[in-house]
Amino acid sequence: MIAPFALLPASAFGISVTNRDATDQTLIVIEGDKQAEQIIKAGEQLTLCEKSCVIRLADGEDYEFDGPEIVSLEDGLLFLDNAAAQGKAAQ
Repeated sequence: MIAPFALLPASAFGISVTNRDATDQTLIVIEGDKQAEQIIKAGEQLTLCEKSCVIRLADGEDYEFDGPEIVSLEDGLLFLDNAAAQGKAAQ
């Protein structure tokens, strides 16, 4: 028997970030007591954080996420994509 979770895409378990800016951006991803720098290229989409995490932008702004969410990086800020459907907000 195959578990139903095996059929879901990997992005269903993380925070999907798309860089809609024309330049590469540097993010600091903080999961628990671990933090890592992540560069996201212009137009690139990455899946970060398997569970909850904080994403810190270059300006020091922190965004807290609790689970699988889809966000965009635009003008140096993170925005939820289709926030009404997700029912969550970045803080």
